[in-house]
Formats: sequence, structure tokens, C-alpha cells
Amino acid sequence: MTSAGFFNFIVRWRWPVIALTLVSFLALGSQAPKLRKDTSADAFINPEDPALINRDEVEALFNIAAPILVTVVNRSDTGIYNPGSLGLVQWISNNIQTMDNIDPDQITSLATEANIVGTFDGLEVEDFFEESPDSAERIQWIKSAIEDFPLYQGTLVARNGQATVVVAELIDENKAAQTYQSVVQLLQDAPLGNGDVIHVSGEGAVAGYLSAYIDNDAKKLNPLAAVIITIILIIAFRTVRGALIPNLIVILTAGGTIGAMAAAGVAFYAITNGLIVCMIGIAVADSVHIFSQYYEEIALDPDADAITITTRAMGNMWQPVTLTTFTTIAGFMALAATTTMPPIYYFGVFGALSVFLAWAYSMTTLPALLSFLKPKPSGAFKASANKAVRPTLSARMLHAVGKSVLSNPKFTVLFGFAVAVAAVIGATFVEPNEERIANFKTTEAIYIADQEVNQLMDGTYYLDVLVETGKVEGIYNPLVLRKIEETQRYLESIDGIKGSTSVVDFIKQMNKAVNENDEQTYEIPDDELLIAQLFFLYTASGDPTAFEDKIDGERRQALIRATLTQNKYSDNKLVVEDIQGWIDENFAGSGATATVTGDIPVSYHWIAPIMQNNLMSVILCSLAVVVMASILFGSVAAGLLVFIPVGLSILLIYAVMGVTGIWLSVSTSMFASIAIGLGVDFAVHTTHTMRHLLKEKQETWTESLTRLYAKSGRAQFFNFVAIALGFGALVTSDVPPLLKFGFLVAIAVSAAFIASLLLLPPLALVLKPKFLGEHRHED
Repeated sequence: MTSAGFFNFIVRWRWPVIALTLVSFLALGSQAPKLRKDTSADAFINPEDPALINRDEVEALFNIAAPILVTVVNRSDTGIYNPGSLGLVQWISNNIQTMDNIDPDQITSLATEANIVGTFDGLEVEDFFEESPDSAERIQWIKSAIEDFPLYQGTLVARNGQATVVVAELIDENKAAQTYQSVVQLLQDAPLGNGDVIHVSGEGAVAGYLSAYIDNDAKKLNPLAAVIITIILIIAFRTVRGALIPNLIVILTAGGTIGAMAAAGVAFYAITNGLIVCMIGIAVADSVHIFSQYYEEIALDPDADAITITTRAMGNMWQPVTLTTFTTIAGFMALAATTTMPPIYYFGVFGALSVFLAWAYSMTTLPALLSFLKPKPSGAFKASANKAVRPTLSARMLHAVGKSVLSNPKFTVLFGFAVAVAAVIGATFVEPNEERIANFKTTEAIYIADQEVNQLMDGTYYLDVLVETGKVEGIYNPLVLRKIEETQRYLESIDGIKGSTSVVDFIKQMNKAVNENDEQTYEIPDDELLIAQLFFLYTASGDPTAFEDKIDGERRQALIRATLTQNKYSDNKLVVEDIQGWIDENFAGSGATATVTGDIPVSYHWIAPIMQNNLMSVILCSLAVVVMASILFGSVAAGLLVFIPVGLSILLIYAVMGVTGIWLSVSTSMFASIAIGLGVDFAVHTTHTMRHLLKEKQETWTESLTRLYAKSGRAQFFNFVAIALGFGALVTSDVPPLLKFGFLVAIAVSAAFIASLLLLPPLALVLKPKFLGEHRHED
């Protein structure tokens, strides 16, 4: 079937086409309410990643989970050692343990922990708050006990006494958002004492805060992008249909894609807001080119009926629109094929689906709707006396620019080459890095809390070392315990690690307690039997589950937990690699093995390949574009020519990142493939128009190429403005990574548009490739 036959079929059966559109939209769109959110850090990790599996097994073994940390800060002379602050800790501990999704058995605070002292009969375990902390004598006792118990210094109470934490572990991390909001609401009624300040932080809080953050962001960004693009459409076409129908295509595309995500069980991730803006820009792009041709046909033949105008416009535009669709799909699929992170994989897959849906609706629903509407001319497209479309102001400006660059094509090409060289140099400064707290503005409560708590305490980020002996009560071996102690001292010597805890800290404290609190006995006993007896004495006197987060029930395995004040990949890389090297060297022959695990190593492992994956994504996407364009234009030279402006735009963005210090992170690593997929549209339309013009009339190369700017340049200009400003809307995002992502894609699209119009025609004029056609009139 020819293109004319296909579009005649569409308009002939327009009612069934519209009905089918509605049914498909409702079928997919009805699934959208089922969409779930996942804002956890683990969402970015392959569920089969060994580092993640190992961490989850360790957390299950030692009954630890992502916590919400409520920190009470008091910077007065007494610090938190006053009745008001300690009463506040008691109030928070009592109330937070009754909340949904908080494990009541996993609350850690001064109100739940105990001191260890020696007695004539052995050990006495006395809760810090066994007596109400409202008298000066009791408060002094608590302060002295903490100062005499190194395990709690920096972990439970700040070393300077100005802060203390209430650690509440979540039961279900998927409910972090609701739990965080409930905790915040609870604390609004907290009985603050004089000088008391409360901060909420921790991984559970970050996940919860980010979820609300994304919701608020989406409510602002998506309508803003839609309003911006609608204004662009009104300016471009000056008609109601020219603004409404493209928006309908956007709704169909976005609704279908989001519905498909929900139906497939794919979550709405932190980066998915960027996909929605992508969908808006992509869906509008096809409409801009089709409507430009539609109004041009009306201007040239104002007496033609709706069906004739529609089929003519679609017949002229289906090929370049289809070309750009498949090259854009290639870009998104390359992104999916080269990542190990589920959110980015699904971003690529459903980005490709949205491109396909936008194309399908533009090829079917759009002409079906236009065929119903009586042709009305647009003020932006008027015919002149010679039956040609009169150039608009924007077309005349682009025509003038075109004449200028084509008057000296070699200089233009050399200038483009110089820009590429400079961009390569700038790109060498790009740094791969990631920091989860950087997802928030520095003015946000969660960011302020993170900075404050990590300044006062030993840290809220965890790196664990699992020590395994392979035999029951193997941890009681003094040699193994000394190796654990040695490991702790090594960990604390590393820059960035402020403290560590393990069962060794309890053993030394218990040994000291049974030796009349003699500081000289704060050490690991040499007798394995004595160590076992210390554990027995403690469990008989105190909480039998007190050690479950540090040693397993059979005493085969123990956990060392180091605390860090930052979770930045560039720091984690050095820390994890140093520790792993030290362990490999120092645990040989010790009777035990050790494995680095925890959130910090997991973050390190999934960020480590980001540079390689990004490079592979760019290479694969670039090859896909070259191959696709070569096939569609029937020439390898065409594929290479199409890629030149896209490649230049990507180099420029890497240069911008390198010069401005924007990290190559999870969010920014996506921009290259997306920018290639979006930016190639301009190169394809320019190349398609060049070939059409060069074959259409017997003019010189310069004359034919100059006509490109008024004919195709205007549609491309408004397409560029719509996409660039649509992504530019992300600059207003409250999520810094999305802001940077939108900024980078907007610049990349701008660079691709400028390079396509200002570099491709002069390059074609210099090279005169055969696929553009043979001309008898040379310049």
C-alpha cells in the first residue's frame, strides 16, 4: 500500500480509528492508578547484584533495617543532659514505637539502652532511664555512665554531649514515605525543652522525604511543561486546533505510557518525572512538523477540502516523521541495553514506547481528527502572488542566517571542527560521582538535618564488615575477637570513618565491669570460657536480644559497623577498596574470614560502572543512529552526515559538565542517549529536506540549500523551542538531579538544532555527497 493509499484509508475509516484510539487509551490509562512509587536507593540496583544480596542477607541475619533517626540537639552549656531534653527523648521513644511500620523492638535511644556495671555477684545491667531523668543526681549518673561507655559515644550521644538520637527501624521500607510523614506529624506535638531542636534523618527518612518531594515536583513540572509548549504552539500556528490537537496527542502518549508502566508492574522512580517531560516534548515534535505542512497545504490550495489537505500533508511528512521516530527509539533502547540500573532501564524501554505511541497516534488519530475539520488558514502561513508560501518573520530570519553560513561554507565547517576539539578537551574533566543527599536542595529540612546530625554524631551512613568463623561459638575465640578489634582500629584510621562498633566493645565493657571498673581491664580477656561467661551474665541480667545486631545466635558470625558522615561515591571508592585490600591481607590465617558489606559498599558497586556504561550507551546509541539513518536514506554517507551535529552536541554537553563541575551521576548519565534520540530529529529533517530540494529543481547547490531555511527551518525552530523549553521546565524542579538533567538535555537539543541547520548544509556544500542527488548546475 502506498502512503497516499494508507492515509486515504485512515480518513475513510476515521470513526473506527478514533474509536480504536479511545479504547486503547482507556485500556492502558485505566491501569495508571495502580502505579506504585519506589524512591529507595535500592531501586537503582539490580536485584541480583551480589553486593545487594549479601547486604540483605546480613541485615536479615542481624535483624537490622533502614532507620529513621530522630535527633535531639541542645547546644546549651549542659547539652542534652538536662531534664527537658532527656524527657523529650523519653516522649519520642514512647510514642514512636507505637506507630505503624515502626518495629517496636528495634527502637534505640537513651530510653531503651542500659549501662553495664560490676557487682559482687557479677554484672548489673541498669537502664539509663530506670529512674526518671529529672533530678540532677540521676542526670549526672547518666552522663558519667555514657562517658565511661565508649560504645555509646558518637553513636547514641554526641561526643560533645550536645545531641542524642532515637533510632527507629522500619518494618516495610516501601512504606517509608507514609512513615516519615507520620513521624514528622508526631514531632509537631513534641514537648520541646529550652534550647531543644529536633532533626529527622537517616535512610528511611531520605526515602520518605524524596517520595513527597517527587509528588510535589510532578504537580508543578508537568503542567508547567504543558503550558510552555501550548504557548509555543499558539505562537507557531495561531489557531485553536494547532494548539489543542498536539496536546491531545501528548495526553494519549503520556496516559498510554504511564498505564503500560503500571500494567507491567514497573514502579515510578525518582527519575520518572524526567520521562514525563520527555514524553511531552516527543509527542509535540511530530505534531509541529505535520501541522506546519498542513497549514502550508492550506495556504497553497485554500479551496481544497479537509480530506485532500490532510492526505497531502501526511503524504509529505510521514517519511521524515517516521525516520526520526525510529532513530529516537534507537536512542532510548540503547540506553536500556547498556545499563544495570532498573530505573534507567525502564526509562529507556518506556521512553521508546512513548516515541512509538506518539508516532502511531500522529499517523492515525491526528489525520483522522483533521479530516473532520474544515480547513482554515493560519496567520503564520500565507500564500504569495506566485502561489508560494509567504515567508514569516522567523522564516526570513532563518533564511538570512542560511545565506550567511552558505556564503562561506569552509569557514563554517572549520569553526565547527574547532568547537568539537574544544569540547573534547572540556569533556576530559568530567567526574563520575553520586551522593544521595544531593537529591535535595541545601535549604530542605532533610538536607539540613543530614548535615547537622553528621556534624555532631559519628555519622548516619553505614559500612559493615561481616566476620565469619564457620563454627559454633567461634566468635568467642580471643584471636578472632582481637582481629575484630584490630579491624575496628584500622577502620577508624580511614579518613571519613568517625567510629565503629562491634560485640568487642561490649565484651571489653563487661570485662571492665567485673573487674571493679578498672580501666586497665577494658580489654579482651585471654580466656575463651570467660568470654562465654560474660555473655551469659549479661543475658541473665539484661535484655537477651541486646547483641542480636552484632552477633548471630550461634556465635558463628559477628558484625562490625563503621559509621561515615558522607555517602559520596568518590570517597566510598577509596574507602571500600582500601578496606577490602586490608581484609584480604590481614585475615589470612586468623581462623576467620571477613566480607565488606552494608549500604556504602552497595552504593559503590552500583555506581562504579557508571562511566563505562555511559560510554557504552553513547557508542551503541551513536551506532544505532548511524545504521538507522544509513538504512533509511540508503547511504552510509547519509548516516555519518546525520550523526555529525548530534555527536557535536553530545561533546559540548560533556564539556559543559566538565567545566561547570556537574557530576556524571545516575540522572545525568541518561542525558546522552536521550539527547541523541531527540537531537537526531533535527539532523534527519535537515538531511531529508536537503535531498528533497536538491532533487526538486535545477538550481545550484547554494540556491537549493538556501531554500531549506525557510521551508524546513521554521518547523524545526518551533520544534526545537518546544523541546528545549519543555526540558527547560525541569530547571524549576526542586530535585537538583532533575534540574541538571533538564538543563543538560535542553542545551544538547539546542546544540543539535543549531549544528543541524548551520553546519550540515555548509558541510553538504563542501562535500557534495552523492546521496543528496546529482546536480547539473554547480556553484
